[in-house]
Amino acid sequence: MDGGNPTLKRQQRAEQLASRFPALLVAAERVATTVAQGVHGRRRVGQGETFWQFRRYEPGDETSAIDWRQSAKSRFVFVRETEWEAAQSVWLWRDTSPSMDYTSSPNLGTKRERADLLLLALAALLMRGGERFALLGSEHRPSTGRAAFNRLTATVLDPIIRNGAAAQDTTETPDKTPDNLPPGDPLPRYGHVLLLSDFLVPLPEIQSVVMRLADRGVRGVMMQVLDPAEVQLPFKGRIKFSGFEGEDDTLLSRVEAVRTAYHGRLEDHQAGLESIAGRIGWHFTTHRTDTSPESALLHLYTAMAPEVGA
Repeated sequence: MDGGNPTLKRQQRAEQLASRFPALLVAAERVATTVAQGVHGRRRVGQGETFWQFRRYEPGDETSAIDWRQSAKSRFVFVRETEWEAAQSVWLWRDTSPSMDYTSSPNLGTKRERADLLLLALAALLMRGGERFALLGSEHRPSTGRAAFNRLTATVLDPIIRNGAAAQDTTETPDKTPDNLPPGDPLPRYGHVLLLSDFLVPLPEIQSVVMRLADRGVRGVMMQVLDPAEVQLPFKGRIKFSGFEGEDDTLLSRVEAVRTAYHGRLEDHQAGLESIAGRIGWHFTTHRTDTSPESALLHLYTAMAPEVGA
């Protein structure tokens, strides 16, 4: 026994996640290829000239987009973005909170693994279509091409490795629990956002963040990713449920007695999520980790496609 050494556990977790990433990228490309064969490119509109912002030049940007006058004022190179370019951008986000590490069976991946797969597969599809994308909350602005895709995958992986490395240096700093809701970053008008989460937090908290994102006409898709056990509650007899995010343990002497009430609460919660999305013109859908990732990706892609150029 290691006595529950938190440093060792964090390091092992980081190594496990890092080791699976090459396979995850292969799977994401495979899923994207399968779906790409059955869909057409997203509709694009003509380029506008309305200025949106200056941002730092990143590898993969067109040199023709460099604003030399603005760059001459600084030691950095800046790119001039128009509002149209920002509006065609897609911001991607997946929940990395501890509840996403749940799986009810060793034959299934965790919710986080499925969310990572869908996010990367969608990014691969967007890359093939020449779309601009970035991870919501990251320091990188949306761009396209293989360089942008590689940068996004590195951004997804980096916090895992960084947290694992930091854990080797000190045991005094407690783990930072990742946010289970997306950052309410201000986005340009008419941009697009994808949110992947189990959304197992109070509806008012979800509504507050989503409304901030939608405030400037940002359109989006919310996909709730759940383990089949969270949908069915198939357990029997005496069961103790342990919370992933600091909740108290719950001991049930007979799970069957609460199954109907549980299903009712889950349905009410999902109806609330659908209502939040519907009021602002967003799309809400659900996905189980025991179902096909290809069908989920196709659903995401087609749900987002009509929004572009609308």
